[in-house]
Amino acid sequence: MAQTMKIKRSTGTGKPSAVAQGELFYAYGSGGTYGKRLAIGNVNGGGDTPEIIGGAFFTDMLDHTAGTLTASSALLVDANSQIDTLKIKAQGALELAEASANGSNYVSLKAPASVSANIEYTLPGTITNNYFLKTDSNGVLSWGEVATTVIIGADTGSNDTVTLGETINFTGTSNEITTAVSNNEITIGLPDDVVIAGNLTVNGTTTTINTATLDVEDSLIKLAKANTGSDSLDIGIYGVYDTSGTDKYSGFFRDASDSGKWKLFKDNQSAPGNTVDPSGTGYAVATLVAHLEDSSVAITGGSITGITDLAVADGGTGISTMNKGSVLVANSANTLTAVDGGGSTDKFLFYTASSDTISWTNTIDGGTYS
Repeated sequence: MAQTMKIKRSTGTGKPSAVAQGELFYAYGSGGTYGKRLAIGNVNGGGDTPEIIGGAFFTDMLDHTAGTLTASSALLVDANSQIDTLKIKAQGALELAEASANGSNYVSLKAPASVSANIEYTLPGTITNNYFLKTDSNGVLSWGEVATTVIIGADTGSNDTVTLGETINFTGTSNEITTAVSNNEITIGLPDDVVIAGNLTVNGTTTTINTATLDVEDSLIKLAKANTGSDSLDIGIYGVYDTSGTDKYSGFFRDASDSGKWKLFKDNQSAPGNTVDPSGTGYAVATLVAHLEDSSVAITGGSITGITDLAVADGGTGISTMNKGSVLVANSANTLTAVDGGGSTDKFLFYTASSDTISWTNTIDGGTYS
């Protein structure tokens, strides 16, 4: 007669209330501590937790093709000890330990915290000594040669090849360029005193020179360079000064709007631009202290005041005042004299041949007249 051996079992996920030492039981339900698991009573008897020794929970994890990564299953390598894919989640790391004789340190490989899309790196199929790995846009890695030299070029001279490890010197030019290096930073600038051997061209709308003394070798300075197509710009020099907190401007200029006349001005509160504004607030004609010399000097539109008497040789009278009833006579060579009639009696002019002079008189002596 056939015998059937049975063990304790349950359709749920828990264990029987009492499991004797060495007694088997199986829970058919899914989940919980004992679901789909085979357990045996603890060595110390039914009062202690049974030990799980097998069941469908574990064998189901092995029910897939070896060498193929399967979700919710164990890793099974194929006959060549290989598996098709290995996934490590949530920035987990693949740790490659050093030899146990040397310690417990390891080399770890892990993904970045954020990746915008899946990236696949394909390793090269050969080894090249002393080369480095590089990748193309598709993640295909290849070996690249390590550069050992750097080519340096400049505006002039031939290119120079420098071997890595050599020192590259950045050398300035005396009185033109200075260089300095500190804390991995190269500074290139101008010295306090700069000498430019060739021409210097500055392209800009404003050039500011902060200097106490301007020493120019050129004897003639060209102004209004852009005034060649027309005569629309004033030409001159001006400066600024302050009077009682008000900035004012004074200088001299060629007035393009007034037949090119040169003018001195002062007290103008409008800073000149391309032209000087004679209608600016405070604009006034400035005073010139100078000696005038020319073959012909024309004074128009005004009078001459505040100077000493013009000599006869210069076209003047040599006198500054003249009484009423006086006449100008030349009683000395090249000298005019104001001879006053006196105003008390009627007189007439009398010429005396012996002295070669002219005078007023009201007396006629016994001389002969015709």
